[in-house]
Amino acid sequence: MTTRRPGPGVSDTEPPVRTWRQRIDDPDEPLYTSAVAADLLGVDVQTLRRLETATGAPSGRPSGNQRRYSRTDLERLERAAQLRADGISGRAVEHILDLERQITTAPRE
Repeated sequence: MTTRRPGPGVSDTEPPVRTWRQRIDDPDEPLYTSAVAADLLGVDVQTLRRLETATGAPSGRPSGNQRRYSRTDLERLERAAQLRADGISGRAVEHILDLERQITTAPRE
């Protein structure tokens, strides 16, 4: 039972249902609440929200309008926390993270 089969009135374009193992293995799956993410990063929830603002990337809100963070989000937030600890301002953190992302995703010549 890993995929949804279209039936009457169901679109062929719906994404397949992923198993819980696939979801856990996906680094972009927003699984962690604010409290868990803050605990994993060793910061309080307010600091987590400030770091989120500094990264310029909002967390996912899949259901119940509750913030959820993925492993990818946690890595970005951890990098933001490192930069802030080094005395970098919030706006500069956002720019540095964007430049680092561009470098890692740019095609190699």
